[in-house]
Amino acid sequence: MERYRLKNIIILILVLVNAFLLASLSIRKSAEQDAFRRTAEQLVALFEADGMTLDIYAISRDTPPDALTLARDTTLEQKAAGYLLDGSPTGNDQGGGIYEYRTAAGTALFRSSGSFEASGVLAEEDAEEFCRKFCHTFSFSEPVFQLENGSGTAVAQCLYNHLPVFNCNVTFTIEEGVLTAVDGILLPANGTPTANTQTPLSAAGALAAFQRMRQETVAVVSAVVGTDLCYELQTGSAPMSLVPAWRVATDTADYYVNCQTGVVTAGVAS
Repeated sequence: MERYRLKNIIILILVLVNAFLLASLSIRKSAEQDAFRRTAEQLVALFEADGMTLDIYAISRDTPPDALTLARDTTLEQKAAGYLLDGSPTGNDQGGGIYEYRTAAGTALFRSSGSFEASGVLAEEDAEEFCRKFCHTFSFSEPVFQLENGSGTAVAQCLYNHLPVFNCNVTFTIEEGVLTAVDGILLPANGTPTANTQTPLSAAGALAAFQRMRQETVAVVSAVVGTDLCYELQTGSAPMSLVPAWRVATDTADYYVNCQTGVVTAGVAS
């Protein structure tokens, strides 16, 4: 009987503890929502005072991803070279971090910075579909074509873990229906999270940085229509890295705010 009572007491204690934890989580969640609403309302008022419209629903609540360090992937480069040159080319080390690939179709060069270029007769038939398949295979967005009489270019943006990398593109050149050149940046598939003691900017913090930039530069903007997460590619003497950023979409152009530094970069005009 005593064991039965003890068991019931333990169960009751566990129920009370769980109820307390749920109540604490609910209170914390409510406090976070109240804090976000107050911050959002202050931002809306700040933008309005500066002559801009900011919809409160345009302020994202998403959390920025980790920054990543990228190590060169020569296997991926060889796969891309084989796709572009229609064969199984072997890389020839040219020195200075440059690998060259050749087949009868043409030549491709890949650099340690992630940039690459290929030229030749890369696709003689259905060049547009070839470009789309390349983008799907190597993590780029759907290409945007600008063609006239079968000649022109197509541009696609790199995607990493389903997020766009705003300063990382690939460009296809088509001449009379034949794909003759491809150049851009090819990112390795696997990245290592980078330790960072700083808390990345939230969407609200990015909007505050954007508003300061707009005052300093007198950028022509009358409305902010959205905020979305993306990456910024950084290259140089160190290994390639991806830093989280916020895309601030406005009625005139897109702006990108580095989540670590708060630096604002102007993007493509709307």
